[in-house]
Amino acid sequence: MLYGSVEYFESEILSYLEKNQIRALTREDYISIINSGLEYEILYDFVGDEKHRVECLQNLSNACEKLVVR
Repeated sequence: MLYGSVEYFESEILSYLEKNQIRALTREDYISIINSGLEYEILYDFVGDEKHRVECLQNLSNACEKLVVR
């Protein structure tokens, strides 16, 4: 699994969800929070070329959409 792929982000999000079960928030809330944090990191802390950054952002979005539907 490559860093930045849809599968990578799905795995990271699911791992976080399993470790952080707080009943006050829904799964969708968690996914939104995780998405925001990862998106910020990709936008402002990412070291690499712009094409790869854009691809990572799109893959993150796709992963979140897939996880919300599950």
